[in-house]
Amino acid sequence: MIQPVLSMSIGAKNFSFAIANGQANQLYYLASFSADDMTPDTIAEILSQHPEASASFYKVAVCYQYSQHVLVPQEYYNTENFSELWKAVYGTSSSKNIVSEPAMEWQLNSVYAIPQDVQQFLSRRYPTASFKHFSTLALKQKQITDPKETLQVNFAVDEFEVIVIKQGQLLLAEQFEYSTPHDVIYYLLNICEQYNLSQYEVQLKISGLVDKDSTLYKELYQYFLNINFREASWSHPDYPLHFFTQLNDIAQCAS
Repeated sequence: MIQPVLSMSIGAKNFSFAIANGQANQLYYLASFSADDMTPDTIAEILSQHPEASASFYKVAVCYQYSQHVLVPQEYYNTENFSELWKAVYGTSSSKNIVSEPAMEWQLNSVYAIPQDVQQFLSRRYPTASFKHFSTLALKQKQITDPKETLQVNFAVDEFEVIVIKQGQLLLAEQFEYSTPHDVIYYLLNICEQYNLSQYEVQLKISGLVDKDSTLYKELYQYFLNINFREASWSHPDYPLHFFTQLNDIAQCAS
């Protein structure tokens, strides 16, 4: 029996989705889009042109890619004031909902903000959907227990997320905007310096919209010796396996 799962990734400028089987090892459909501002109207217009995303699904899993978030250790977390923690870092915003997600196995809570209109749209469109922030998703990945020093980087259009792992511990889960490959190099080298990581020894595992022929990849190879693509467990005839690894992560978390 086919139990299709819809996985979606949504950020300020990017939106992608994939339809796979319940075991997250067979891909049926995928698509990716970017816009200057990924509003509910923009998402609705995209979905209207892709009726595949309006079918009946066994599960719907959404991963938010919004950059404003805080990882709070359990000892400092309070269910009554988690929104105040976020506001202390980013200030107040009447147009955003502040959400908290636990990662109890790591004794952490991810506190992040979602545009209210986006959350309302998705909740109406997919009332049974589960929602997670990319930082929470990172904590559930098997790779995080790898004792090696790792920078796990996923590229979208004009944005990328970085997961920093050292001795089996998550040190950073952050998102950055970039215009040029030099911007990416600046952020990554700064992270290495901040967390005392050697750019010559750290494992750079990349996924998303980058390939070996791109200027970005060639620039990365000028500064990092250990670069590998983090590939999805599914395949697509038109794209490399690493292009949609993050959607594969979302599907696996939902399965």
